[in-house]
Amino acid sequence: MQITTILPVSRIEYLDRVLDSLKNQTVKPNSLIVVFDGSDQDYIAVRNKIVSQPFNQVLCVKSLNGPAVYTIPERRRHIVNIHNQARQLIGQADWVFSIEDDGILPSDALDKLCSIARSKVGIVTGVELGRWGVPYVGAWRADDIYAPTLLTSLMSRSGEGVVEEIDACGLYCALIRADIYKSYEFDISNGLGPDVNLALYARQKGYYNYIHWGIPVTHLTNMGGLEIEIPATDTAAVVSLMLEGKHWQQIKYPMDKHQKFPYN
Repeated sequence: MQITTILPVSRIEYLDRVLDSLKNQTVKPNSLIVVFDGSDQDYIAVRNKIVSQPFNQVLCVKSLNGPAVYTIPERRRHIVNIHNQARQLIGQADWVFSIEDDGILPSDALDKLCSIARSKVGIVTGVELGRWGVPYVGAWRADDIYAPTLLTSLMSRSGEGVVEEIDACGLYCALIRADIYKSYEFDISNGLGPDVNLALYARQKGYYNYIHWGIPVTHLTNMGGLEIEIPATDTAAVVSLMLEGKHWQQIKYPMDKHQKFPYN
């Protein structure tokens, strides 16, 4: 199984820890592609760090994006541009392993993801909670993948070996069929994030997506100049995405972890 890791980088303060968690995987990816979305000066430092990584092939390129942006639509557009650039750089690969520059992976993450990868599987993901300071899970089920009007996050599960079918998931720890990744032109014109749209594209192509609740990904963030770790836990929240006109609006509300979810 040929696996290429895609790592978009806009911050360098966490990069050593992210790379260490990648190098310590019990199943090793074959190649690493880093798309750096930052200053020219920092790019040189990142490139020098990447070329010394112990993978069969390594590549570090500067993103084609403009200056850093902060609003959610602008950030989503940056992510779209990065992945559209990265998918053109992938050579021989069966799967693409997508991670982010603020996620610390458990050492068996890729091993567990690979154990689920089959011929009709499009995407398999781990679990990241705590994004944006709220108990949040980046996984959704859609009522109708061809015309979704409501997408809702799943309750977190606990315990090892818990695998559940989903429709859409994030790119923070995801194993993606290479042909799906390379053939999809990332887009956010419908108001959904690029990760959700990619997963729905895989579903529309007849593939199935899964989440493995036993792969917790620690989320790193900077708060007041301090590095804060937000580990994955068994606490989650429901996130509804409601279509208003041509764009989706996100509505968050807390969920009791013992509450039955309607799709169970």
